[in-house]
Amino acid sequence: MFRLIGNISPNIDVAHTISGIGLLVQILYSGYLQPYSSMHPWFIWFSFIFPLPYALRALLINEFNDLRIRCVGNNLIPGGPGFADISNQVCALPGLRPGQLYVLGRDCLADGYGIYVNSQWRYFLGLLGYLLVYTLLIALVMEFIEFGNTGYTINVYKRYPPHVPVATESNESESSSILSEEGAAAAAEKSPPISELSGTGGPTDAQIAAGTTFTWHNVNYTVPVAGGRRQLLHDISGYVKPHQMTALMGSSGAGKTTLLDALSQRKTIGKLEGEMLMNGAPQPASFRRITGYAEQQDVHAPLVTVRELLRFSARLRQPGSVSTAETEKDVERVIRLLELTDIADCLVGDPESADGISLFARKLLTIGSELVAKPKVCFLDEPTSSVDSSSAVKIVQILRRLASVEGQTILCTIHQPSSAIFNEFDRLLLLVRGGHVVYHGDIGDDAHTLINYFERNGAPKCPPTANPAEYILDVVGGTSIDWPQIWSESKERQDVITEIDRVNTLKSEAESDITDVSSREYAHDVPFQIQHLISRMYLMQWRNLQYNGTRVALQAFAALLISFTFYRVTNSVTDLQNQVFAVLQSLLVSILVINTTQPEYFRQRELYARESSTNQYGWLSFGVSVVLVEWIFMAVASTVYFAIFYWVAGLNADGNRVGFFYITYVMLGLFAMTLGQAIAAFSPNDLIASMLNPVFVTPLAVGSGAFIPYSKIPLLLQKVIYNANPLRYFMEALVVNQLHDVQIRCRPKEFYQFTSPAGMSCGDYAGDWIQSAPGYIDGLDGSSCRYCPYSVGDQYTSTLN
Repeated sequence: MFRLIGNISPNIDVAHTISGIGLLVQILYSGYLQPYSSMHPWFIWFSFIFPLPYALRALLINEFNDLRIRCVGNNLIPGGPGFADISNQVCALPGLRPGQLYVLGRDCLADGYGIYVNSQWRYFLGLLGYLLVYTLLIALVMEFIEFGNTGYTINVYKRYPPHVPVATESNESESSSILSEEGAAAAAEKSPPISELSGTGGPTDAQIAAGTTFTWHNVNYTVPVAGGRRQLLHDISGYVKPHQMTALMGSSGAGKTTLLDALSQRKTIGKLEGEMLMNGAPQPASFRRITGYAEQQDVHAPLVTVRELLRFSARLRQPGSVSTAETEKDVERVIRLLELTDIADCLVGDPESADGISLFARKLLTIGSELVAKPKVCFLDEPTSSVDSSSAVKIVQILRRLASVEGQTILCTIHQPSSAIFNEFDRLLLLVRGGHVVYHGDIGDDAHTLINYFERNGAPKCPPTANPAEYILDVVGGTSIDWPQIWSESKERQDVITEIDRVNTLKSEAESDITDVSSREYAHDVPFQIQHLISRMYLMQWRNLQYNGTRVALQAFAALLISFTFYRVTNSVTDLQNQVFAVLQSLLVSILVINTTQPEYFRQRELYARESSTNQYGWLSFGVSVVLVEWIFMAVASTVYFAIFYWVAGLNADGNRVGFFYITYVMLGLFAMTLGQAIAAFSPNDLIASMLNPVFVTPLAVGSGAFIPYSKIPLLLQKVIYNANPLRYFMEALVVNQLHDVQIRCRPKEFYQFTSPAGMSCGDYAGDWIQSAPGYIDGLDGSSCRYCPYSVGDQYTSTLN
């Protein structure tokens, strides 16, 4: 059944809601919480169209068929010293027979639950029938229903876009300073045209001094593996300069992304060795924040606009000394530079759905989210992946402009580029499998410098029409020449080492642009981070009608279902138990909240993993924000449940008790939501979290006091699953709030009848006993005694401890 629900649901939010409602219906109408004779006619058909009631009936028959239940202790009425004649006593169990000290299990099922043992195999065959029906439905759904991206995207615009200044020639010319201050200064050194700079000897010393350099020397990276350690990078040295684009290439498994992650401080495991200097100095604590890293996977918040996303990144990464107006101006410059003006107020959307910007625009947005931070160095991991060839060329041309005109320092991994893309780069760092360098130097006009190096060292001659990128990959991967050894002994490698020393010396003599503020790990303190995180998360939640709609729908449908199942409960014994079960089902609804909360938490955590890697905010800010924002919407959903359930079910109308129930139920919803997030926090994905949920929820439900009396819980577990159980306290609070001091009056069929001995009235026979026993006896003056087990609600709650 749940697999069928998964197949008919467009996403996991809808699937969790439908499955939760389906499970709730089956539990309510399984025949245990409410016997068939007590079910209202409008919902009784639920007990025949779902498999769980059939399974429960079959299992109960299998357990109770040959069972004899002895009538002892409090079940024998009246009981105790002086009451030894069973003919004047009655057993307070369903299925009782006059004159018997035991009850047959089959009679207990028949009288108490309307389940008859001769139907056992009918229930079993019913389960097999449901299995076949659900299997057939799953096959039909998988054949004819399909969800997901249909191959196109639809731009969804913000209804009320913010007012931004219109671009003019004067402010458009300011776009040369969209990057860091030193980038603007470098651009002021009269950079040559793009066509002239690419493939030349590189920037001048003045441009190097004004821009940002990054060098690395003898970088080694080792990770632990089963049985030992494995070295992924071997003695890699190199540098990047302003006004230049350096391509990082190699075959699959060569270590391109590994090296990029190592240089950009993204590696969290293993041992990284070597010297890495920015502007001739060690990497500051703010290195990840003041440099840009465009990941291959375009992970963005789907329910914010392009402009809102860029502003969020800029505010949290630019220092506090930059005003909000200046930050927004920088964002607008980046939007114009990346040609995103037409979609600046579009929702980013989800690539798996048809709503949102295109893959090409998402790639530009990934780059833009780094540019608004005014990065000193840009690291890009395969920015042309997942887009078509024309889009890939446009992306590289934009990067070319950033390097040539803006003076940006760029290191970019690229996989099998076309000739047009490869010719845009100035330098190449080429790796082979195992993390060894085979070349690091200029590419040259039409890649002549690069090709000459390989041909000079034994490679076959490059055909005039060949793609230089494909040629060098074929050479290093398809020949028996030891290219790493040739590189290590080459003059070119020594030139690289010499240039590293020269660049670092040149930058160390220049004035450092790293201040005390810019060297901080985070640009802003925790309250500032929380403020902006809550603002964005609240905006995303407000726009997430699907998630919040299903959440409210679950509460509303559950409230209608439970309240009409226990419609207008009275103060009879049966409704006494129904009130407890109604409260119990309210607890079950809160447990279902756990499943509906976790997918959204994983989506937020994915954003956190992306944005925390650039030191936009820390784990504390994320944890506080994601909980507080969910609390707001969870409180609203819980209010919807209360408003429907409480009055329809007809619970205690005293004003104080109404308010107490409302506050307690809202707190219950907040607890369940936070518990779901806590379970998700240490789960790697939604699948593992859904498997762990029963491990935590089952002990809480079993120890709540509604299923197993306190006295029946093993002593060792009483302190664990009862005394330290939050659901027990919620259950106790709500049940006592409902039943305390409530007068109970049995309906005629709820009385247990017994006769007094000849010559004695009920008062003479059981009057002393009833003074200490719970309940009351109707007709003390007669000989036919009718016993009601409870006279006040507190007597029933005492049985639950």
